[in-house]
Order: sequence, then C-alpha cells, then structure tokens
Amino acid sequence: MLILLSLFVFSTLLSPLLANPVQPSRLGVRLPIKDRLNAQMPDASKQPNADFIPLCNLTFANWERDAVLVKYADAPEFLAGINLFSVDFNDILSTVSNPLDYAVPFIDIRKRGFIDVPVMTSAFPVMSLTDFISGNLDMLYYGPVKIGTPEQQLTVDVDTGSADLWIPSNCPSCVNDQFDHEASSTFQTDNQRFAISYGTGSARGIVGRDTVHIAGMSVTNQSFGAVDRLTADFNEYPNDGLLGMAFGTISRTRAETVFENLMRQGQIQDPMFSIHLGRMREQGSELCLGCSDPTKMAGTIAWVPVQSKTYWTVPMDAFSANGEKTLLAVNNILAAIDTGTSLIYFPGFLAETFYNSIPGSRQAEEIGRGIYAYPCDQTPSVALSFGGFEFAIHPDDFNLGKVSTNSSECVGGVVSSGNGGPQNLAIIGVVFLKSWYTVYDYAHGTRIGFAPSINNAHP
Repeated sequence: MLILLSLFVFSTLLSPLLANPVQPSRLGVRLPIKDRLNAQMPDASKQPNADFIPLCNLTFANWERDAVLVKYADAPEFLAGINLFSVDFNDILSTVSNPLDYAVPFIDIRKRGFIDVPVMTSAFPVMSLTDFISGNLDMLYYGPVKIGTPEQQLTVDVDTGSADLWIPSNCPSCVNDQFDHEASSTFQTDNQRFAISYGTGSARGIVGRDTVHIAGMSVTNQSFGAVDRLTADFNEYPNDGLLGMAFGTISRTRAETVFENLMRQGQIQDPMFSIHLGRMREQGSELCLGCSDPTKMAGTIAWVPVQSKTYWTVPMDAFSANGEKTLLAVNNILAAIDTGTSLIYFPGFLAETFYNSIPGSRQAEEIGRGIYAYPCDQTPSVALSFGGFEFAIHPDDFNLGKVSTNSSECVGGVVSSGNGGPQNLAIIGVVFLKSWYTVYDYAHGTRIGFAPSINNAHP
C-alpha cells in the first residue's frame, strides 16, 4: 500500500525497480527553462497557518481541458499510423553514436542536502531561469532560442506533446517579442500555410525556414511556423512561441523537428534529451539536449518502451489510489508524456474508476467539466504504472487547491477528458512530471526513462 506518511517515505517510494541506467553524455548541453505562472504567491510552508491550501485556478483548469481535447483531436489517426509525415529515424540515428547502457550511481540525497545542488561541470553549461508561481499550479516552462541571421532571441514553451516550432512574426495582435523575418538574410519560405489550434486559441501563418540556435548549437534550414495571427489567449503568457519535442511524424509543418535536425546535422552525440521540471522554485528546470543530468535525479532510471513514434507514448498498465490498485488490459491504454500540459487527463470511464478509490471524492461539474473534488483533509497516495514500473505522484502536486475560500474540498490533479477525447489515451502532464526526471531516447528501440526527481529530496 502506498501511504505517504512523510516526504521521507515518499522519497523511498520514488525508487523504481532497477533498470538499465544511462550515462550522461560528455557533449550534452543543458538549456534552462523558465517556468511561468500567473503571479508570485507565498510558499505555503511559510504561511502562519501550516495547513494553508491555496485556491485552485479553476479558470486555467477549464481552459486547459478544452485545449488538450483539441491538441489531441488527431491522436486516433496518428496512433493508427494515418496521415503521418515520413521520417527516416534509422538515417537520423546513423549520424549519432548510439549510447551504451552505463550505471548512474545512486545519489544519496540525505548527504547532499535539500534540492540546492551545485552545477555538475563546465561540460553542462547552465543559464539562469525564473519560476513564477500561481497558487500551487505550475503552468508553463519555457526557455530561449535564437533564430535567423543575425540572431534574434525569443522564448519558447518546451512541449513533448507536439512536434512543431512556431514563433510570432509580423503579428499585429501579438504583445510578446516577435521574429522579424525580413531582417534575417537566411530566412526562406514557399508560403505554405501553417495552422495549429489549442482549445479556444489558435496560431496561423506560413511555414518558414531559417537557422535556429539552441543552447549553443545551431541547426540550419529548420522549418517552423512563422505566425502572423495569434488569438488573445496566448498573449496572457510570457513565452513568445513553442518548441515541439514529439516526433516529426505528427508535425504540422510536415518536416523534421529541431531536435531531429540537431541529430541529423551532427550536433548531438547521444540521440536523447531529458527534462527536469522544478516545483515552485525560482531555479532548477532544464532541458538537457543529447544528455541526462544525474544532479537532477535521486535514483536510477527505469526504462519503458515507446509504443508509437508519434507522441512520446508508453503503455499504462495500472494506477493506484490509497493502496487500491486497478489493473488495465494489456495495450488497452497508452500514456502520452506531455511537458506542455499541466494536469493529468484520463478518459471519462477511467477517471471515474480512479476517483472511486478516494473516499468522499465526487465529480464537480458545477465548477468545471471533468473536474473532481475530494476532502482536503485527505492526502491520497496516488501512483501510475507504466511498463510494469510504479511511479508515485507527490501529494502536493496532486492537490490543485481548494474549490473555494471556505470550502473543505480540494481539486484533484487527474481530470476527466470525457467521451470527447481518445478513449485509449491518457495525457500525463506536469502534475506527474515534477516527481520524475524524464529521458527521451531515440535509440534502443525508442524509450522513455523515468528517474526519481530531486524535487522530492530532503535533508
């Protein structure tokens, strides 16, 4: 039974069964990510009331659910192999040296101290980053890229749930920084149209090609969406654009992704990237390109095979709540690991089964479609199982906050996608990923590695 009596017990739960770990690449580069939330809020641990629970941002929760349904509207076709862009991954992998499996030593977090760790070595350059916090909800992680000749710096949301780079360019309605394609001597376009939608928001423009600089590396002739029409939703966030890190097979530009081109053009030694997402802290989040970073892990990596080279999907074979484990039929449910989504989304029937294991929980349609509430005085122990490994979710991440100021109910981090989304797909967002350092490996048959995150470390 998973009972999280303390952070010490939770940290113990985070160590999965031993799997084939991976050695950090010597030539890998870390790109820090900026974690943007609506407003800076005080740390709950510093409140006069030790039981302080912030309000849930219900407006965002409802908006994101709609956005996720649109984002994954084509998932049934993509997962069935329909309407995919052809990417020769064997040819791409021939340009990089496939890594062997080495042991990553277990890092004794009790001796190292709580979360604040030194930078590894100069081989892994780190840039400063900022975390803006709204209540207890992390919404968006973004970092810098430079585009064009001469270089123009913009910021992008790092999203493993989509496959396109898009940035605003000559966009009258955009309030953030934009790319001036007329000022770049290397910009090209054939005026192919680009369009992508997220719920009530959309981005439209043309497909352009230019040099993209990321974390000290450069990729030439990279296709991206040069967006000249952007709905107002996007102006509420500080990132300028978005960097898709899923497989190029699902790209709207019908082109290989930035990371795939970094590999093809010999910029990456090891065909992997990894991501650490911080929890309510000003520093720490990063995207590691061609590498993994053991200073962000508190244990070994458990590897799970990817089921489809579209989204980063792994088989979801069980979940548990309060020690009650529900087994799922083999290959019946896939889980898309999505850094661009904040919450966790289950098909309607699965969400209902999940919350039946949490006493006092209920579907709270009066505050939002698909949202469930449960008694705040409970601390549910929640875990998901991928490929036979069980991965716990930190209780502070699962609790999205109170339903209202005087309410005794809190909102759960698992949301029902209802009957409108794919019924064989769960979307696993930041609520889960803050507890797990993730490695996305194009080699070894394509796989995702999960290692306990230092977010859950303690003195």
